[in-house]
Amino acid sequence: ELQRADALNNTALDGVGVASETRVGAFSFYFDDQRWEWSEQVQRMHGYQPGTVTPTTALVLSHKHPEDRAQLAHTLNTIRRTGQPLSSRHRIIDTSGEVRSVIVVGERLHNEQGRVVGTQGFYIDTTPDEREQQDQITAQLAVIAENRAVIEQAKQTLTQVADGDEESPSSAL
Repeated sequence: ELQRADALNNTALDGVGVASETRVGAFSFYFDDQRWEWSEQVQRMHGYQPGTVTPTTALVLSHKHPEDRAQLAHTLNTIRRTGQPLSSRHRIIDTSGEVRSVIVVGERLHNEQGRVVGTQGFYIDTTPDEREQQDQITAQLAVIAENRAVIEQAKQTLTQVADGDEESPSSAL
């Protein structure tokens, strides 16, 4: 089921240029026995080779960024208690120590009798987008700094002209 959901989701998102296979993955979380299922993509996001890990709530929380962990633990407790859908934006730390930004969106998972027994949905790794934005901001700041130097030179020249400085570059005009 997770693999089928991954394939459908990745195809849909790839079609609009939003995500690649490794950036979107599926999960299920069953409340009663605290059982998690991760697709291969979610396992990779956390730094695991597919099939090498059995996710638990403790493992899920251990991968959360320390600043986000308490809020996510509270969110998990709330959805278990209320059966509400899951929605979270937080950071995870993979097995190599890399911090990744993710959006997790889940819907109610019902049993055959219609009772809410968990949540299922998708992890979306937004890290590449955020890195691209940071690169763009850095490039823009470099242009601003370069322009600032030109503006400062122009201000200095204008000040020298206004002061009647005979040795200013404009005196040659």
